[in-house]
Amino acid sequence: MKRIDAYLDSILTQAGSLDETPGTLRLNEYEVYGLLDLLGIDRCPAAFLPVGADVSRREDWAREVLDFAAAQGRFLLKITGRDILHKTEIGGVRILKLADLAGADDLLARVDDMIRSIQAEGLDGVVEGVVAGAFVPHAANTPGQELLLSLRQDPAFGPCVVLGIGGTLTEWYGRAASSTLIFPAEGLTAETVRTAVEGHPLVSILCVPSRLYREAPMSLDQLTDAVMALAEVGTHCGPDGPSALTLEEIEINPAVASEGRLVALDGVGLVSARKWARVQRPLGKVNNLLAPRSAVVLGVSAKGANPGRIILNNLLESAGIARDRLYVVHARETEIGGVSCFKSIADLPEKCDLAVISVPAQGALETIGELVSQDMAESMILIPGGFAEAGEAGLASDIESVLTQGHSAKGGGPVMVGGNCLGIVSRDNYNTFFLPDYKLPFNPGLGRNLAIVSQSGAYLVTFASNYDGVIHPRASISFGNQMDLTVSDFLEHFAEVPDVDVVACYVEGFREGDGARFLTQARRLKAQGKQVIAFKAGKTALGAQAAASHTASLAGDYAVARSCLEAAGVTVAESLDEFEDLLKTFTLLADRRHQGNRVGIISNAGFECSTVMDQLDGLDLAEFDDAAQAELDAVLPGFAHRTNPIDCTPMTGTEAFAASCRAILGSKGVDLAILSSVPVTPALDNLPASVDGAHREDLTGDTSQVSLMIREIKGSTKPAVVVVDSGTLYDPMCRLIEAAGIPVFRKIDRAARSLAAYCRAQGE
Repeated sequence: MKRIDAYLDSILTQAGSLDETPGTLRLNEYEVYGLLDLLGIDRCPAAFLPVGADVSRREDWAREVLDFAAAQGRFLLKITGRDILHKTEIGGVRILKLADLAGADDLLARVDDMIRSIQAEGLDGVVEGVVAGAFVPHAANTPGQELLLSLRQDPAFGPCVVLGIGGTLTEWYGRAASSTLIFPAEGLTAETVRTAVEGHPLVSILCVPSRLYREAPMSLDQLTDAVMALAEVGTHCGPDGPSALTLEEIEINPAVASEGRLVALDGVGLVSARKWARVQRPLGKVNNLLAPRSAVVLGVSAKGANPGRIILNNLLESAGIARDRLYVVHARETEIGGVSCFKSIADLPEKCDLAVISVPAQGALETIGELVSQDMAESMILIPGGFAEAGEAGLASDIESVLTQGHSAKGGGPVMVGGNCLGIVSRDNYNTFFLPDYKLPFNPGLGRNLAIVSQSGAYLVTFASNYDGVIHPRASISFGNQMDLTVSDFLEHFAEVPDVDVVACYVEGFREGDGARFLTQARRLKAQGKQVIAFKAGKTALGAQAAASHTASLAGDYAVARSCLEAAGVTVAESLDEFEDLLKTFTLLADRRHQGNRVGIISNAGFECSTVMDQLDGLDLAEFDDAAQAELDAVLPGFAHRTNPIDCTPMTGTEAFAASCRAILGSKGVDLAILSSVPVTPALDNLPASVDGAHREDLTGDTSQVSLMIREIKGSTKPAVVVVDSGTLYDPMCRLIEAAGIPVFRKIDRAARSLAAYCRAQGE
């Protein structure tokens, strides 16, 4: 890589400097060719002629071009300039035939004419010269002949290699179908590349024999080597790499299949001096944040129920902080709600584990500055918004500077969550959500092995309300703007917490470079047998950059994020419904390790049996062993369909349905189960007891469908989920089953997809 560094330095020296804004230097096509030579990636023979070259150099260039063009009798003439990305659109690409040229002087005259015509279109000063490239035999605009190969430095995740269908139809393919493979550079292996290329429905046509190509157009080994070379240089010249410069992008479009080889025909590049800044936060103080023994609240109203007062009331009910170690800073009052008040931060009787700051945004800087300079807090939660998200980036930057100064001081200063956050609920310790408990109660439930880390406080509210009494997370953390602590910091913390084995992350955006840290920590959790689930909000492409880069239009922020997260073993949800499906499945089934993917299914509705067959998503349909089949034959009605998936029809009664569940779970051929019933049939006992005698059902009774199903599932060690596809009348049935620690779904396809994702995650 030393040769790469020296080459980039020489380009920068020749160019003079990086552009002042935005601090980058775009590489022209011929400079990219030099990089490809160093990386061992084949490219077309080419020669560069700069504008203003002397007579001798012009003549030497013309002779070189005529020599290498003789093999094909024609060649490409392309305009070159750092700011010219799409040459074809401005008439900057011409095919010349040797038979049409009268010699070197004629060639040079045509070059001069081409340059003048483009300069006349307002591009004077942009044109740097021309590149003549040897014609490389290939079939343009033909499937399997052209590809895009690109290195991109993602702001959050770092180097990624993008591989897709190339040529002038790149964007068209991108709109028509998923035509792109994205490879995060870190930890990338040749085998990963090979497997992905061979399995891709479009890209595989390049390297795999097909009905169109008896022999593959290009070598899979050569393509793999090119991807790995870009990954290596992207890591070395990345924002976290040892190189002085960052290679922001190399885009080769197209690279073509020619006589079985991959050959680059065009390329652009971009370098900068951007490097990720690393702030060393004292992450050990996250323990003080989540399990404080003392706390102070700033911004408490003595009379009204403002957010600070609600937070104080919630802290008074907390088990982790004794009343005599809970304080308020208030300029006038001596006591609020039975809690001692102090006129200033300096007057506090002790350094607090936690400071909750609920003052307006404009006052936050002074408050944080005092807490840091006077060393009066180990951790802080900044509640209010009104910072970068509201256009006050300067105020946010000032607060971050104060925190950074604290981190560089002895002791490391306090860590901070927020701003623009709802707060934290740390189970068995405290609740700083500024919502009264009569609006958002936190009742005990299972699923205590879960931690939720969310950029949106409102999402945490909806989850807590929807799953109250069912899932009671170890911690629910609203991290807001990430002025200090980031989502990756919390992932690192929970890697050290033994009774948390599922971490769910709702993320709207990663701070610069923090995505790479997130991947490192996700791999660490995965190695420990823990599961990370993520929902990444924001699925749009790169907007302005997409207009200037094929790579950006095909591999937007979300596509890169998903590829990077999945490569690190994170289970990524595409929707909020899927996020919660995964969350409850992974959490409630965490102690049930599956032994395989063979699923047993029962339903009393034929449509569910048909639908689920299309949604197995990697699950295998189990075959029941003889003993299980005999038990099913004995308990099910004669007209029921007894093989997997079982359609027991609405006529099957409660005991027979429960016995069928027992047979499925007991079968040696079954690894996991989907147990579904449309509960509206009178054959099943699943309603709450009637107060007016309308029916004799009682779902809390020992012989109800609910009780029997819970008993059978709890009696097995195999993972099982339940489906209840009916209306609100059956909500009590669902709540009782989920309160027993069994995931319940209202649609069988969602149950199958979640169970399949659980199996994949457990098996990785």
